[in-house]
Amino acid sequence: MILQTPLIAQLVSDAERLQHQYEFLSYGLTAAWVILVVYVLMMVARERKLKREIASLRAMLEEKKGSSPNRGATYDSP
Repeated sequence: MILQTPLIAQLVSDAERLQHQYEFLSYGLTAAWVILVVYVLMMVARERKLKREIASLRAMLEEKKGSSPNRGATYDSP
């Protein structure tokens, strides 16, 4: 019985140490997921902004083409 007590104490100590390490692991994984989600949301927002800007530039280009006096004429460089 005397030999079992230190062994049980060692096993309990190891289990507590592993539980503490898993706690830090879960914090790290949670932080990684939060960072990943924030990054993806930022990329989605950037994509939407670029699509709006492209649509605006296309509208400006179409407006400029429509108001051009020489619509069918081509410009020949000298």
